[in-house]
Amino acid sequence: MKKFSAPTLEEAITLAKREFDCLVSELEYEIILYPKKGFLGFFTQDALIIARRIENIPIPQDEIVIEKKQEDQGFYSQIEQNFFEDKPQVQDIAQIISKELKALFRNLPYKISDIKVRIEKEVVYVEFFGEDCGLLIGERGYRYSAIYHLLSIWIKKEYGMGLRLEIADFLKNKEQRIIQYIEENYDQILSRTFFQTRSFDTLTASIALKRFREAIPDKYIVIKPISENESVILINEFRGK
Repeated sequence: MKKFSAPTLEEAITLAKREFDCLVSELEYEIILYPKKGFLGFFTQDALIIARRIENIPIPQDEIVIEKKQEDQGFYSQIEQNFFEDKPQVQDIAQIISKELKALFRNLPYKISDIKVRIEKEVVYVEFFGEDCGLLIGERGYRYSAIYHLLSIWIKKEYGMGLRLEIADFLKNKEQRIIQYIEENYDQILSRTFFQTRSFDTLTASIALKRFREAIPDKYIVIKPISENESVILINEFRGK
């Protein structure tokens, strides 16, 4: 038996086939390690198998022809494709994300007691618990914004979903302050043809844009950056009115 390692099971088995110059059906192999994609470059793991060629097994001529034809065309049979595809079902994605996040934060110097993940309507809800949650937010929420940015890119790329990240009610409190701001200025916004909000940090501005559009759907509402880290919300009559 020889060991073969590659980023995917498919590639590891291909290495074994080439080594023994045989078909898949002539291989006897055992999977030692399954591949892992890891998270943000951490905890990746190659597939590892041990394999040997089974001698003196008659292979039907039509099977040889089919497999050789597939190899010439550069693809495997549908059965092999289904075996190698690693596409988690929707109900498993929350568990996968939770496992990856916990593995990552176990290696960081923060006391995080739990990370809960659930999925609703193509949005992944992630919530952190623990005595060091405040440290994950950082001054003016800069650390929260960095974590959100990294996680949202990963979740969008891997699963095609959006992200709602909650750490120590940070997001909930921001939303409450935005709602309060809208309520305090609601009459002015409606009575004016143009309204400009106070400045918000980048994260708050994105939250404010969504909440303003929900509360005042009949207005033209956009974000206008005023510095590298701050923006305002502009509220105007719809163009063409």
